[in-house]
Amino acid sequence: MNAVDYINSFLKFGSKPGLERISNLLRLLGNPEKDLKFIHVAGTNGKGSTCCYISNILRVAGYKVGMFISPYVLEFRERFQINGEMIPYDELSSITETVKAAVDTLDDDMMVTEFELITAISYLYFKQNNCDVVVLEVGLGGMYDSTNTIDTPLCSVITSISFDHTAILGNTLSEIAAQKCGIIKPGGRCVSYPVQSDEAMSVIRSAAMENDNILVVPNTNLLVVSDNGILGSTVRYKELEFSLKMAGKFQPYNAAVAIEAVKLCGLNVNDEQIKEGLSNSVFPARCELINIDPIIILDGAHNPDGVTALARLIEKLPVPPVGVMGMMADKDIESVMELIAPFFSKIYCVTPKNPRSISADRLSEIASRYTEAVAFSDTKKAVAAAKNENRPLVVCGSFYLASEVRPWLIG
Repeated sequence: MNAVDYINSFLKFGSKPGLERISNLLRLLGNPEKDLKFIHVAGTNGKGSTCCYISNILRVAGYKVGMFISPYVLEFRERFQINGEMIPYDELSSITETVKAAVDTLDDDMMVTEFELITAISYLYFKQNNCDVVVLEVGLGGMYDSTNTIDTPLCSVITSISFDHTAILGNTLSEIAAQKCGIIKPGGRCVSYPVQSDEAMSVIRSAAMENDNILVVPNTNLLVVSDNGILGSTVRYKELEFSLKMAGKFQPYNAAVAIEAVKLCGLNVNDEQIKEGLSNSVFPARCELINIDPIIILDGAHNPDGVTALARLIEKLPVPPVGVMGMMADKDIESVMELIAPFFSKIYCVTPKNPRSISADRLSEIASRYTEAVAFSDTKKAVAAAKNENRPLVVCGSFYLASEVRPWLIG
């Protein structure tokens, strides 16, 4: 069994919030996380983009930067990156063997989940490669997420908070924000996304105060955006002028958060390095422009706030696009479709390769309330049919779908 197959075999243990299991495993491995410096990123939307911006800025500034992200889009190794390069196959195998030896000693009641396993692998990988800083993305929530085993980070970052994973994180924005703010540690520094709901911002401010944190919130009055379209945007924040390749209404805000986070950490980074890092940043399946003529956009948004941002981008297209959509059954599908489906001329509904997927037939039933919708049993045929519509094409609804489809779009 190779490393990825071994790791995937732990899916059977499901998602079990709590830090006891992962903490026990890390003790067996010598607590590699204690030897690393982190920038810890939690939130509902924008985590991946914000991690990408921060990592690229620090890399341009000459730091050796680890980045741990979830979920991956291109392939499993994308979860573990150093200076933008995925973990080599041989290192993934050797480090997984080390972790496996520790896992084999665990009692059944302390058996780790898949995400706990890969968190441990990431810590070992970044320690063995002597990373200066690790940009660490939370998997789910924050308070009981396996990444929350670290000590006080250089900076905690809270991105946009909205409704998602309500069965686990809570049914109100205050409850969800409290889970996200679990990463705010005593005596640390924190940066928050500036456009939060009043409930979420109240919780963020309280958590920062209770933990004696410096809290920085970017000043949106000092953020000026121009040429914000499918090719990205031109932005001025305070005295910095820069371009962004990642499209979407909220990317300038994510960039401002990244700027403040890097500066708050006290690392040796100048304005030119910040501008270069931001301008070079690209991230798969975040309003990603795959092709210009014809226009093809790939996006993994799967909750109301995420698809609202995508809808604002679709509005900039010359004509309503055709969509290929697939979603997970545990998402707020009704709300997502109500927000996004009217922007499409037609939607081809598919079933992503994941056991949590909603069927193409059921998704089509919901989508058809808002626009023409057709169910496809074969995702590749759905993409081919959509391409033949002679309209802009937008593939969206799930990062799992994005991972499956992206090679066909760029091929």
